[in-house]
Amino acid sequence: MLNPIEELHSYEKWSINALIAVILLIFFGLGLHWIEIDNPLSNSLFEYFIDPIRGESTGDSGYNPVNTMTYAIVLGLFVISISAWLRGLGIDPSDASVIALLPFITWAAFGEVVEDAEMFGSRLTPYFVSPGIHFQAAFWVILAGALALSNDKLKGEDQESRESLELVAALLVFSQFALYGTSISGSKTVETLEINLFPMIISTAFAMFFIRLSRESTGGFTPVQRMVYLVGIGGSMIFLGALISYALEKPPDAERIWPLVVVIGVPAAVSYWMYSYGREAVEELASHDLVAGILPPGITDDEYRKSDFPEKEIIEPLRFRAIMAQPLVFLAVAGQIMDGLATWIGIDGFPGLGEKHIVSQRVIDAGIWVNEELGITNGYLDEGVWLFAIVKICLAALIFYVFYSLNFEKRELHLRLLIGVAMLVVGMAPGLRDVGRLTLSV
Repeated sequence: MLNPIEELHSYEKWSINALIAVILLIFFGLGLHWIEIDNPLSNSLFEYFIDPIRGESTGDSGYNPVNTMTYAIVLGLFVISISAWLRGLGIDPSDASVIALLPFITWAAFGEVVEDAEMFGSRLTPYFVSPGIHFQAAFWVILAGALALSNDKLKGEDQESRESLELVAALLVFSQFALYGTSISGSKTVETLEINLFPMIISTAFAMFFIRLSRESTGGFTPVQRMVYLVGIGGSMIFLGALISYALEKPPDAERIWPLVVVIGVPAAVSYWMYSYGREAVEELASHDLVAGILPPGITDDEYRKSDFPEKEIIEPLRFRAIMAQPLVFLAVAGQIMDGLATWIGIDGFPGLGEKHIVSQRVIDAGIWVNEELGITNGYLDEGVWLFAIVKICLAALIFYVFYSLNFEKRELHLRLLIGVAMLVVGMAPGLRDVGRLTLSV
């Protein structure tokens, strides 16, 4: 008989089956196209998904209602399915995993800006637009985690195991440099502008050096978390170095620097305030081996809400502050604020930029309607994007409320982790990309 923690929820089984069905439909549609059999499935696949991805890799093709809805549904299926898979593998679902995955948010954002600057060769360009960029990031996460999880020489806490892990991490970072650096150096943009890629080489060397320097700061990570974290940092530094190389060749206008400070600085300040406000509450609960929002073993949510457990008397007075200080929460909140600010400043402050996402554009259109009704003509309000920023702030508050109000049982901790990471990805990644594009004028 399976351990109750390992048993699948019914919604997990349904999500896994639905995801398998989606994957089979994709391969079936592609197969029919390759053997040149005309059919509605293949035609729809290319019209709504593949052609927009191709268009995005050569410009800004935007999204359509079909692929927007499909991506949202598939993201939900992935979150639920992968959470069950991670639980079965015994991956640590604590907030340390959020920190370990954070570099891959910057990895995706920096990679997309490099693509926006047309610094990749033609073969790699299509893989750096959504959703391909996220599958590519997932590949490196899974590869790094799998190597750390499956190799006994990397699992230990002794000096030899740590050094072996660092060596493998360095090899994975170098593999990224060889793959992406070669494509960047041979791209038409780099050759035409004669961009000096020495900064990218320096940043990659620093990433290699950081692998050894970070041994003490990552001491609290599991081997899987440490491997993923180091590989993500390395990849992010490669792309950041490429962007610095581009910026040195084509320095951004002075007026485009302040949005970078605001878009990153305000969410960072919010994160710091939330963490500082709740840190003592987290420490108090930790002294009792408790975490706000996570139920003690053997207690269900219904039992917790209907009964007076000793743990409940400790958790509830500290719950509000403790939830604020959880990285999963304050980073997801900061990500939504970042996206809202980047979009608002980019579109309202710098004419010529626009929104590509269908739902976001609907919100902006509503803001324009309000402006017309109220006669608002202010330069930073007249495009209606202020309403999008407000919606994003409200979404940030909703994310906090959800984690504040919900209790997760032990076998739901991986689902909690992936919900938070998904909210972080859909906020921080586009926010960083938008402000990066704005700063570099690409």
